[in-house]
Amino acid sequence: MLGGAAGEIGYALERGSDAVSGRFDGQSPQWRKEYEAAFDAAQEEVRPQFRKCPACNKWVCSDCWNEDEGLCTDCAPREASYVAQARNQAMRRNIDEAAETAQVWKGKLETRTTVCPECGKPAGNGKFCNNCGAPLNVTKCPSCGAKVAAGLKFCGECGAPMQQKTGRCPKCGYENSPDMKFCGECGAKL
Repeated sequence: MLGGAAGEIGYALERGSDAVSGRFDGQSPQWRKEYEAAFDAAQEEVRPQFRKCPACNKWVCSDCWNEDEGLCTDCAPREASYVAQARNQAMRRNIDEAAETAQVWKGKLETRTTVCPECGKPAGNGKFCNNCGAPLNVTKCPSCGAKVAAGLKFCGECGAPMQQKTGRCPKCGYENSPDMKFCGECGAKL
């Protein structure tokens, strides 16, 4: 049986050597002899490391051969590795099922576009406008129009408060003077 298997390997390798030797048509006959001798020696060197599976008739290396069963690992997988593989697949299925039922986001998605105060074009998500490069974290002073960093309570140019106090009553809408603390019409706190 080994002679027949070795013969089949030899035939397959011989066909491979014929295909490879066709690529070297311009070489000398001496070079071809040396090449074929080296190729034959390489075949003989690796031949003991391969076995033919009687179930599927494939040639496999020693790593893919199940010694206990006398078959390749495709036809008879090793028990420990097959159990580990099945356990891993079951774990992946459980994780995927849990991920499918997990609620990751709850709420409404909104999209907002920041408009640059300088050029009036969509500015992007950074600290500066993508179009003109103007800083996006500035506001204009209501008194003098100077640029003031966001979050400051007073203008650095004129000293005016950044939020102008209005006298409009939130309850009735009556226009009071800005210094009043209560509405003159309904008495609501301003």
